[in-house]
Amino acid sequence: MGFLRRVFASRSAPPIPDEWVIVDLETTGLYPRTDRIVEIGLVRVTADGRELDAWTTVVNPERDTGPVQIHGLSARDVSGAPRFRDIAPDLLGHLREARLAAHNARFETSFIGAEFGRLGVDWGPPQFFCTMSVPASLGVVHSRALVACCSELGIPLEHHHALSDARAAAAVLVATLERGRPLPVLPAPAPDWPLPVPPGTTYPRGTPRPGRDNRLPELAARVGVPIGVEIAHDIAVAYLGLLDLILEDRRVTGDEVLALAHHASEWGIDTVTAGQLHSAYLDELVRMARSDGVVTTTEQADLETVAELLGVGLESHVGIVGKRAPEPRPDWLEVLTLAPSGGPRSALSGKSVCFTGESVCTVKGQLLSRDDQERLAVWAGLTVKSGVSHLLDVLVLADPESQSGKARKAEELGVRRIAEPAFWRHVGVPID
Repeated sequence: MGFLRRVFASRSAPPIPDEWVIVDLETTGLYPRTDRIVEIGLVRVTADGRELDAWTTVVNPERDTGPVQIHGLSARDVSGAPRFRDIAPDLLGHLREARLAAHNARFETSFIGAEFGRLGVDWGPPQFFCTMSVPASLGVVHSRALVACCSELGIPLEHHHALSDARAAAAVLVATLERGRPLPVLPAPAPDWPLPVPPGTTYPRGTPRPGRDNRLPELAARVGVPIGVEIAHDIAVAYLGLLDLILEDRRVTGDEVLALAHHASEWGIDTVTAGQLHSAYLDELVRMARSDGVVTTTEQADLETVAELLGVGLESHVGIVGKRAPEPRPDWLEVLTLAPSGGPRSALSGKSVCFTGESVCTVKGQLLSRDDQERLAVWAGLTVKSGVSHLLDVLVLADPESQSGKARKAEELGVRRIAEPAFWRHVGVPID
């Protein structure tokens, strides 16, 4: 530290501040007026790279989480997290009295400013040092993207995790302070915002997710039929049909558990038989997923969700992901060409459908865009709607626990909700 001070002082440059706070965000999208923060990470470091503090939390955006394939945070991952209003005092406390920096600082500050604006708080904004523009302008790196800057400088990076990205940007900052000649005007320190008393609760990435309420395993406590009662084939089929209806949105409500328990009692299904039927249901889903020779990561995630809801373990199916390469499939454009008159008739043909959230499904490795989803729905004989009303038949959820406005409205109106992988299987679209 003393060495750096002497070098820069000898060039009549401003002294290097003792403490810096580097901030990184993950967001639901690119537009601060409508998109929200889903994760914040920051580190406080000295100019020679010594870390003094680190702070991170997932943030409940009070809407859908956006590009899950980029930041990896689903609606369920944020369901137990604090809202921005809950962590705002902590955030200001961690930014206080330090020079601030961020990679693409204009973008990061626009989101933080928008979030504070929703709370009626004008936070400045304080000045930020941009680790994207300044190092490139000084010739320290030749790249803009954080991952490319880290590659040039030999900095390890677990990209799109806010705290990891903040630490990587801090390393870029330290390299710039060491190598950049001359430095531009340094930012003024952030205001002396008060520390929150007491500090709020954070929800770091990887916090165990809250358990699902009213899962089907609770059925065992609600079914009073004596063990050993045998059931007819048609009763088993009827019960499995109810599971189809209950699980298609990949959520289970308390009312659904009560209804299923009622039918189980009426039909003479005991707890042991119900457990066997749950296992058989999952086995059939696994068989369908394996039918093309491979279980994709999307299919695996869907199976894990259903297994959790059913209270059935996947232990006997461990290692089924990617056992061998899938057979070549036509992409969705080829599907439309092969069947120009429309897809196979299904129970949903003729219904109206609306989509919410960015697709989690691919066809021949291609992630479906909203336009792809809508064109495939039309091909399958459905009418696409842009919004949710009492006239809508089906809302397709990219994330079963989405908090989007569409998802909330569909639940209020009692509109049928279907998880995206289940929807495409319903209408005969061959997703990966």
